[in-house]
Amino acid sequence: MSDIDRLGKPRQRPVLHLPEQLAGCALTVAVLTVLGPFSTSELPAATRAAYWALSIGPGWMLVVGLALLMRGLRVFEGRAPVLPPLTAFALAFPPIVFIAIQTDRLFRPESGDAPIWVMLVNVGTIFVLVTAILFSRLRARLEPPAPLPARNAFLDRLPPKLGTALISLTAQDHYVEVTTARGRELIHMRLSDAIEELGDYPGHQIHRSHWISGHAFTGTSRENGKLMAHLADGRTLPVSRSFAPQVRRMQPVRPVPVVEP
Repeated sequence: MSDIDRLGKPRQRPVLHLPEQLAGCALTVAVLTVLGPFSTSELPAATRAAYWALSIGPGWMLVVGLALLMRGLRVFEGRAPVLPPLTAFALAFPPIVFIAIQTDRLFRPESGDAPIWVMLVNVGTIFVLVTAILFSRLRARLEPPAPLPARNAFLDRLPPKLGTALISLTAQDHYVEVTTARGRELIHMRLSDAIEELGDYPGHQIHRSHWISGHAFTGTSRENGKLMAHLADGRTLPVSRSFAPQVRRMQPVRPVPVVEP
C-alpha cells in the first residue's frame, strides 16, 4: 500500500498493517501445520492445515480488530503506547480458548474434551507465540521518534543559521549536502563519517547517497517500480533495495513537523 494518497498527501501507514498481518497469520499456520504440535501430527496434512487455520486465523483477526479499537479509545490517551495492544491481547484470550476448544471438537471428536488445564496450556503456548510475532512487528511503530539530541559532533559542524532540525543528508562528490528546516549547506566530509558523527540522532540511511531524519519522514510510495521516501519539505528520495526493510518499518511522523523559523 502506498503512503501517498491520490491527492499527493501523505497517508499514515497503520501500525497494524493488514497485508502484513495476513502474511504473518499465514506463516504461523504453515509452521504449525508442518510441526504438528499437541498431537496434531496424527491428522492428515490437509486436515492439519485446516485445523490450524481455524485455530489461529479467527483469534489473530480478533486481536488485530481489538487492537485497532483500543487505539481509538480516549482512556488510552497519554498512556504508554504498548497499553492498547496489551489490553487487546488480554480481552482476546478467553474467546481464543473457546475457539480452540470448538476446533478440537470438530477435527478430533474421538479424543473427547481434554482437561481444561491442558487446553489452557496449549492455547497459552500458541497465544504467546502469536503475541511475540505481533510485538516483533509492532514495537518499532509504537514508539514515537526519539527526541533530538542537544548537540553532537556533526551538529557542531553546522553554521548556527541552519539550526539542528535535520531533514536529510546527501552525498555530493567529496561533500555532504545538509538539509535542515532552515535551509541547505555543503559540508566537506564523507556521508559515512557524517552518519557516524550523528550518533543517536534519530534517522536512517536509505541509500548509499542519502540519510533521512526520523522526524522528517512522512511516508513512502513507488515511482516507476522504485521505492521512494517522502520528506516533510516535500522532496522524495530513492530507497535502495538493501535499506527498504528498515524504511518500511519507519513510522511516518504525524503531524508533519513545522519548519523552523
